[in-house]
Amino acid sequence: MNTEKQVFKTRIDKTFYLMHFAILAVILFLSIYFSYIYKNLSMSNVFFGWLSVALLFTITSFLLLKIIINGDYLMINVGFNIYKIDIKTINTVQTGKTMWFGIHKHGTATKGLIISSKFKNDFYITPQEEALFLHKLLEINPTIIIKKD
Repeated sequence: MNTEKQVFKTRIDKTFYLMHFAILAVILFLSIYFSYIYKNLSMSNVFFGWLSVALLFTITSFLLLKIIINGDYLMINVGFNIYKIDIKTINTVQTGKTMWFGIHKHGTATKGLIISSKFKNDFYITPQEEALFLHKLLEINPTIIIKKD
């Protein structure tokens, strides 16, 4: 068993900055619109609540998201572990692809890694040091198939 712990920061690109900014701007506009145009404070409070949640999500994804290899496990962490998988169960890693939607989409850039395991639970990550990350995965599980796009 590998006991070395390696932490990788997530890569962030302009596409995801723009997407998060657009979502925050729309929510802010709607909250101001309902507050001042319709004088509907209850509706604007709802939108300010959504704005707070969206802002918290943005800060969390851009500042706290880390990819950790600890022993034989790959973990996605935002201050606490949100996803954990045994590296020995990973079948394939597709490079250069983007997963736009999904429950296990933890990447903040385009052209990242889609990791598939024998349990059919694909997830998406974007480590800054992709080559080193793939090398570490292959050290632990040399049977992983790397598909380059």
